[in-house]
Formats: sequence, C-alpha cells, structure tokens
Amino acid sequence: MPHIAEHVVFMENVSSGEHFLTSGGSPRRVLSNISLLMKRSEAWGITGTSLYEIKLLLEIMANIRPYDSGRCVLIEQGMPRRKRVILRHVFYIGNSQMIYNNMNVLEYLMFVTGKLQRNQVELQEEIFELLIGIGLGPISLSPNNLLTKEEKAVVALLAAVYSGSIIIVFNLPEYEFDPILSDAIAKLSNLIRKMGKTLILGTKSCLLIEKASTHSAVVAGGKVIYSGTVENFRYQYDHVIVKIRDKQALKIKESLTPLLPGYQLSIKNDTLMISGSPERNDPELIYKKVLESGFIPELMEMNPKTVQNAYEELILEHDLPQ
Repeated sequence: MPHIAEHVVFMENVSSGEHFLTSGGSPRRVLSNISLLMKRSEAWGITGTSLYEIKLLLEIMANIRPYDSGRCVLIEQGMPRRKRVILRHVFYIGNSQMIYNNMNVLEYLMFVTGKLQRNQVELQEEIFELLIGIGLGPISLSPNNLLTKEEKAVVALLAAVYSGSIIIVFNLPEYEFDPILSDAIAKLSNLIRKMGKTLILGTKSCLLIEKASTHSAVVAGGKVIYSGTVENFRYQYDHVIVKIRDKQALKIKESLTPLLPGYQLSIKNDTLMISGSPERNDPELIYKKVLESGFIPELMEMNPKTVQNAYEELILEHDLPQ
C-alpha cells in the first residue's frame, strides 16, 4: 500500500525575509521562529493582530513566498528556502480572480472538474446538490461576474474540494464573509476533513474559526502566541462565566462589584461580563449575589465560551493592540 503522510505541514523555527521598519530601532522580522505542526483531516484557522502577518505566514506555508531561515516540510517533502515551486498537493486561494467571468457557477465547477473520471451527468447533479446543501443554491446559476468577491472565494474553495490536493490554503484574511457564506465554508471544511484533506484558513473572523476550524493558531508581533485545538483555546482563555444583559448594566455592575471579590466585572455593548479564574468559577454563587443585589436582570445566561472572548483575553494577556 502507498505510504500516506500523517503530518502535512511541519514548520520549525521559520523566519521571514521581510522586515518591519521601526522608528528609532533596528528592523524587526515580520515573522520570527514560527513552529507549527498540522495533520491530515484537520482544519486550521490562522488569525492574529496583523493582516500582513497572517497572509505572509500562509504564503510561506504554501510555498508562494520564500522564507529566510528555519525548516518547512509539506507532505514530508522539504521546501527549499529560496526557490518557489508549484506544488501539486497544495491548492492555494489567495484572491477571487481565479474564477472565470464568462461562465456561471455551475458551468465553472463542471469545467474545473472536467478531467475527473466521472459520469458528467451524475457529477453535475452531485455538484448542484452540494451547492444547495451548503446554502449556495440561489447563486448556482448566477454569472460569475455578478458575484461578490467573497462569493467567488467560496466557489473557488468548492473547486478545491474536487481537486487532488491534500492541503487547501484559503488565504483571504481581508475578506468579510456574511453568515450564509460562513456557514458554507464551515460545511465545506467538514467535507474536506472527511476526505482526509487539510484546510488552512487565514481569517480575522473569530466566528469563522469557531464554525469551520478544529485547530487554531494566533500570530502576533511576528510570533505564534497560541497553537492548538479550538476547544482548548476557548476553555483556556475565555474566562467569562456569566453574561447579564440589561439597560441598567452599569448600576448592576456597581452593586455586584463588592459582592463578588476576586471576580472581574466589565461592560461590553450593554452586556455585563462576569469573569473568574479556574479557581473562581461558580455560576450559582454569581446568581445568588445578583439576587442579593436587588436587581432582576432582563437576561442572565451562562457564557458558552467563544473564540472571540478567548482571542481578546489572549491579546490582553500579551499586552498587544487588538
């Protein structure tokens, strides 16, 4: 049987050749000593404080951009530091211009899958059903030139699903995907993983990472400050225990602060957030103290632990600008 590589991306102490110029100081590498390990059937959401850092990291990872030092291995094949090579096992999406404008969505997908040894009628039916299944049925017959850049990007991702590539790099952190497109990406991510492929998303959207990724890496100041599963990220860094939504959130905060020593109370978008360390994580105590305060909030709920909260807490912990 042919050998199937389990580790598809291995980066060890990779540093970029690009530098940031700093006022009054020496130039700083955009990326420095990056180490990451990605396996088959994983979906990684790469985020961070800088769009440029995210894009550059994924360009190096896909061998689009050379790196200066360290080691990068894709599908157990070492990548030369200075030489860019088109890799058969990597499908790279760096913009939405790869979609031909003289076709509609279904025609384009039939065109790019033309070399598959499949019955064309059955394949067209399968692709059409997949478009409907991921929520893109309404644009399946739309001319590509009428699509938004975000819609074109998701169509390109669908084309990648049918490619023979093991690694799919979706490097569009500057794009903003609405809920319908985010759901479509999440469903395609699930399909990609079932096929034994690995998806790598560059994004500034914590919600997209939560929906579409099994793993996440956060890059800030040229370093990886978190790498691991999305579930661990949420529970390790999101310290919010209870959320209280009420028009009098500020007054409730003032009343509760002396009743909950050791807890942190903050207000965000008219919502009172009550946070605590792992040692102080007692929702029942919080509910009891709210009642003692004399307030009956409009809405009080347990925090479901989100990537957004975890990300904000991690950035705060490292004293970095958001």
